[in-house]
This record gives sequence, structure tokens and C-alpha cells, in this order.
Amino acid sequence: MALVMVFAMTTRAMIVTILYRLEMEDGRGENTIQSPSSVSFADTFPPGGRLVSFSFEDVEPGSWYEEAVNWAAANGIITGVTDKTLVPKGKSTRAQAATMLMRYCKNN
Repeated sequence: MALVMVFAMTTRAMIVTILYRLEMEDGRGENTIQSPSSVSFADTFPPGGRLVSFSFEDVEPGSWYEEAVNWAAANGIITGVTDKTLVPKGKSTRAQAATMLMRYCKNN
């Protein structure tokens, strides 16, 4: 029997994962990643198809949200809480969720 967490908080990682999967499902995400103007990525999608990792110290390599976070950061949908931390497991406020959704919509 599976338990459903009705009152669970949505994390920043959850929101960007939803947007990332939506983008990939639509077929718009294949090799169409946009890099922020302040960062230059020649090979954001290398031949193996994995995204280049951003340097957030709290994004665990190989985690379920790693690719989504890297995609969202490269597309300006999410920014770190500091230069080195993202707090992906931190609960998302309504303002943060609205900002991520607005940035996603602006990119599409």
C-alpha cells in the first residue's frame, strides 16, 4: 500500500523537474537549451546527451533532479540562493514558484 503525502511541500527541485519533463515531453527540449548571456557553454549537450553540470555544491551528482536543475539554471528559470548553493530540497514559496513559472513561460 502506497502512502500519499497530501500536505507535502513542493521543493525547488520538484518544480524544475516538472518543467524540465514538460519541455522534454513536448519535444522542444532536444538540443535547444539556451545559455544565459553571462555564461558561455560551447557544449551544453555533449555527444552523450548529458547536460553540463553547474557548480551548485548542494546538487547531488546523479540525483533525480540534477539534469532538471542544470537545464533550468542554463535557461534562467532558476537561480541559486547564493553563488554556490541552490537549496534544491528546500520548500518553494509561492513567489519562487510563480517566478519559475513566469521565466519558463517567457522562454517558450
